[in-house]
Amino acid sequence: MKFRRAGIILLTLALALTLGLAAPGMAAQEFTFGCAVPLSGLFGKDGQLVRDAYTFWMETINARGGIAGKYKVRIIFYDDQSDPQTSAKLVERLVTQDKVDLLLGGFGSSQVMAASAAAERHKFPYLSGGASSNKLYERGARYYFGTLGKATEEVRGCVDVFTSVTPRPKTVAIVGANIPFTAESCKGYKLYAEKYGFKVVHYELFPISLKDYNTMLLKAKAKKPDVLLVGSHLAVAMRVVKAMKEIDFNPKGVAFSYGPTVPAFVQGLKADANYVFAASEWTPNLPYKGPVFGSARQFNQAYRQRFRRSPDYVEAASTAAAVVQQVAMEQLGLKPRVTAADRVRLMEKLHQIDLMTFYGPIHFGKSGANREHPPVAVQVQNGQLINVYPAKWAEKPPIYPTPAWNKR
Repeated sequence: MKFRRAGIILLTLALALTLGLAAPGMAAQEFTFGCAVPLSGLFGKDGQLVRDAYTFWMETINARGGIAGKYKVRIIFYDDQSDPQTSAKLVERLVTQDKVDLLLGGFGSSQVMAASAAAERHKFPYLSGGASSNKLYERGARYYFGTLGKATEEVRGCVDVFTSVTPRPKTVAIVGANIPFTAESCKGYKLYAEKYGFKVVHYELFPISLKDYNTMLLKAKAKKPDVLLVGSHLAVAMRVVKAMKEIDFNPKGVAFSYGPTVPAFVQGLKADANYVFAASEWTPNLPYKGPVFGSARQFNQAYRQRFRRSPDYVEAASTAAAVVQQVAMEQLGLKPRVTAADRVRLMEKLHQIDLMTFYGPIHFGKSGANREHPPVAVQVQNGQLINVYPAKWAEKPPIYPTPAWNKR
């Protein structure tokens, strides 16, 4: 395998020191988890959130004595550099060389698709809170589980919110990067836009390597849509906002499938981040409660105390993935070192589990896909992410229409 071996070793040693790994002689008293996740490259900032989520879970569990109150947790993180092939190779390394007990899922549908395929070959359960491509559930995989909803459903809140505003929009333009999650987000946008009677006046998927966002968006602008819906990750979302300002594109509303909930979005765009909508599967004010972290609000408070910021929904979904695997392990009475037979039993238990958590209900069923969560939309208002839909959970009403760039 052609890894940047020295860099990986240094990363592992640094994380070992940071996460307080146990001495080799204590290995039988701890569970070792492995995770290949983007810490650099296109999805580096997104992947760092997943790492933070697992670190927070580990620290919380270890402070209480560990899994089942007696087995500490340690995690080996490797940087897959936002590359699917590297992610798969690193999972192979974690399983065959590091001899981890179990795995934790990474970020990005393409990366997770490759990594989970490697996990499937070795019959390791792979739970992800950082990927939602529909294709993940169309492979017949038995060892893959996702806490996020499917991409086509995850964006529903971004369309639903526009059915609640006045004046009601009539037309939408849809653009998105042509990679699994964002392309499927655009499918979902189109499905629900047409269902609610919005006319789709422009639809375009562009290469993730696109440099000229201005020209791409000028085509959408020419159709004069009331609303722009974007299939995005953080980097795409930030580039779209910058380009919209440069070409003075002023739809009455703009929504993103992912990006604005990542702290770097508001930090990087500052006031230009205001008024955008985004899909979300979780916010701290939702009425959920479960083991390990208590309520959604309690989880948020503890996370803020640790990281000096609120978690976004991918962090919540990733933490929940770790929690549900922990609960299943405890119900089975698993001990270090986890055997091949144990992992089969764990896979079977995860297909059966029905658990309420701070993140909401988790029930994977046969496909490994979590049950559908109610659609939620958030909006950046005065630099803060606010739950604006549905009304029963809204912290504030949505601001619509969006002020033109020259009136902000």
